[in-house]
Amino acid sequence: MKKKLIVGVIVLAAIVAIAACSGGRQEQVRGSSGSSSGKVAGHPYRDPVKIAYVAHDIGTPVNQAWFDGMKREIVDYPNITIQGFDGKSSAENQVKIMDEIITQKYNAIILQASDNAALAPSVTAAEKAGIVVITLNLTVDSAHAGFVKMADYDAGRLVGEQLAKQFNNKGKFVIIQGIVGGIRPAQLELGFREALAKHSGMEILAAQPADFRKDKAMTVMNSFLQTYSQIDGVFAINDAMAMGASLAAESAGRLSGMAIWGADGERDALVMIEQGKLAGTIYTNCFEEGSTCLKLALYVLGSEYDTSNVTVTGVMAMQPIIATRATVGNIAQEDRW
Repeated sequence: MKKKLIVGVIVLAAIVAIAACSGGRQEQVRGSSGSSSGKVAGHPYRDPVKIAYVAHDIGTPVNQAWFDGMKREIVDYPNITIQGFDGKSSAENQVKIMDEIITQKYNAIILQASDNAALAPSVTAAEKAGIVVITLNLTVDSAHAGFVKMADYDAGRLVGEQLAKQFNNKGKFVIIQGIVGGIRPAQLELGFREALAKHSGMEILAAQPADFRKDKAMTVMNSFLQTYSQIDGVFAINDAMAMGASLAAESAGRLSGMAIWGADGERDALVMIEQGKLAGTIYTNCFEEGSTCLKLALYVLGSEYDTSNVTVTGVMAMQPIIATRATVGNIAQEDRW
């Protein structure tokens, strides 16, 4: 109960910041047209409400956890329905889905955008039609009601600091990137690079993308292993890629002494940390992140807040938690996703 109360207070503070378009951590994005939207304030916990969740890839553990968090939030409100849509890792698919959602006159959309530029016009069109849009973890270039995300720059920085401690400020490292051009993977990598740059003895050998996929990460890691005789540590932009890197290193007989880090905190990665096959990850409670998106969408729906006049998207970053073999036991089983 205490934990839920804390989360509620954090969400309320974020909502106030978003509604005021000032204070807190915010992100500068392209301005809207300034025309009024068709949004009409109502009572979201009493009136019929339709919400669409548009995922990049709805089958992944992180997307399932977000979706579960959203559904848990409305379990006591039969007036609220939520439907999930699978973008199948395609911005083109997501644009088509957004068009259909606008036509069907949903009240709110929670969007994990596959492409920040390609989805921006769809978000603008939705909000002009009176539909509240909250982006989740992967945002767009146009201003909208709000953006809820995992820590990105700070997560990368924390990984870099942990590796600096482990290797006494020296060593050789590689990066397995996510989708090239995405805002979140770019910020994760930037935080990591800037943390390592503080130590002259820490060298980044190479960086290659694996599109957030475990199988591609294995291929990338095998290439790194063949090219470099010494790799002390790996930073993979998400856990799936970290696990792929670990499997590749183990198969090559080089996992011992190598520190492989991920980011997100999915259940399978936590198990591999406990087994000593991953050095760590930056954990986020994704059930709470999904719940937070839902709460924010409902708050905006019930307010007089006109999203069409937003020029700066309010941002809420979830708390990053360092999970290593020494600390992973502190993450309760019910909070593992």
